[in-house]
Amino acid sequence: MRIDKVPHHDVSSYLERKDTILIPIGAVECYGPHLATGTENAICDAWADAVATRADLAVAPIMPFNYSAMFLDYAGTCSIEMTTIEQTLLQLCSGLACQGFRRFLFVNIHAGSIGPIESVCRALRSRFGAYGGLIDIFSVMRDTAEVTYAASKAPTGHGSEMVTSVAMHVCPDLVFADRMQKPGSFTTFSQGVTTLTSGKVKLGASSYMIFSNISDYSPLGIQGDPTGATAGKGRQIWESSVDYGVEAATSFARAVLQSQR
Repeated sequence: MRIDKVPHHDVSSYLERKDTILIPIGAVECYGPHLATGTENAICDAWADAVATRADLAVAPIMPFNYSAMFLDYAGTCSIEMTTIEQTLLQLCSGLACQGFRRFLFVNIHAGSIGPIESVCRALRSRFGAYGGLIDIFSVMRDTAEVTYAASKAPTGHGSEMVTSVAMHVCPDLVFADRMQKPGSFTTFSQGVTTLTSGKVKLGASSYMIFSNISDYSPLGIQGDPTGATAGKGRQIWESSVDYGVEAATSFARAVLQSQR
């Protein structure tokens, strides 16, 4: 149930039997030359809605902006500070908690909001005795889909084969297939170091952080080759991840923390 698409009486009726709500958090940012900047929003909103519908749970409208400072070199990227994310989510969820919601499952699609979400969850617990949780869409897609990717390097990375396939299935109007390009080799920042992602480099047996912008190492703004993407792969990734999302959301809605038993 989308709480913004029904009258308030329907939400009140829902709260008489359940207290869980999904909070989707997207982003507007560069996704390479072939995907619209709103691709993450479209995927996150549709995924949260699909899971909530099948699990018979409430879902809030998507929070469309995120901490995307590492993409600001690319026009159209929208970024807000982590403190803004934290305060916005806390105020939103506090109001919902006052209405009777007690289980908040954040449906996240962007790493920039993980820290603020944890802070909000802990604040909701201390103030309202509420439960907070987080499910990362792309992690679920990586873990659950038995897909053979054409790309040998970073097929599930930013703007790469996985997300491009999903976009072809879910929001094909946001895919500009004729503009797909291979990213080429990543720029390295230091001798003996291999660039992995924006902010992470490998040296020897482990890794450390360099808080770079994605344009510092990948001028196209992507982390892997998207040219092997297909809508068929996207459908398989989508269906397996939504199946898991339903299972996870249902489990979360039944969870009881030790201190509240």
